[in-house]
Amino acid sequence: MNNPTEPLGFPGHSGAGPEDTPLKGTRQGADSTISVARPPVRVGTLVWGAVVVVIGILVLVTRQAGLPLDTGQTSMWLLFGAGLTMVAGGAVNVLRRK
Repeated sequence: MNNPTEPLGFPGHSGAGPEDTPLKGTRQGADSTISVARPPVRVGTLVWGAVVVVIGILVLVTRQAGLPLDTGQTSMWLLFGAGLTMVAGGAVNVLRRK
């Protein structure tokens, strides 16, 4: 056992089980590359992130320019657009899987 992070060998264990297969993203040797499998980004995460960014930009721009902003109406339109985007993203995801 040269490396203290190597798994211990147990008596009666053949070493062919799934616990001996390296996980994605783990280093197998000094010369191997690390490949990390990431799940795809969810549409809802992107949409809500965009909503937060747009609200932040609107607040900054209206405060700096001294423009009046109807927050209720602006919020309604942003939520409407976010809902449409999530429905469209879900439909695209369903159609892609078929």
